[in-house]
Amino acid sequence: MHHDNDNIPAIDRLLTPEAIAERITAASGVSMSARTVWEKARRVGVSRKIGRAMLISIDDIPELLKEEKAKWRSYSNEGRSTTSASVAPTDTTEKALALLRKRKLKR
Repeated sequence: MHHDNDNIPAIDRLLTPEAIAERITAASGVSMSARTVWEKARRVGVSRKIGRAMLISIDDIPELLKEEKAKWRSYSNEGRSTTSASVAPTDTTEKALALLRKRKLKR
C-alpha cells in the first residue's frame, strides 16, 4: 500500500500534541486541547517520547480520531448489577447526593 507520507522523512512525520490539536481545531472548528490529544495518544499507544516531549507520527493520527469504545465498569446498585454506561446522568447525580446526605446524617 502506498501512502502520500512515504516520501516524507520520518523525523518530518512527527508532530507534537499541540500541533495536532491546532490542526484538528483549524480543520473542523472543534476546539481541541493538546492535553486531550496527549491523553488519547497515551491511551491508544501511539505516542513516542523523547525525554519529556511527546511526539506523534502523522501516520497515527487516524488512530487518534477513531471513536473509543466505552469502558464498562460494573458496580452494585441496591442489590442489582448495572454498568456505568447505562446509568443516566441525573440518576448518577441523585445517587451521589443521596450518599452525601447519608454521610452528613451520620456525623
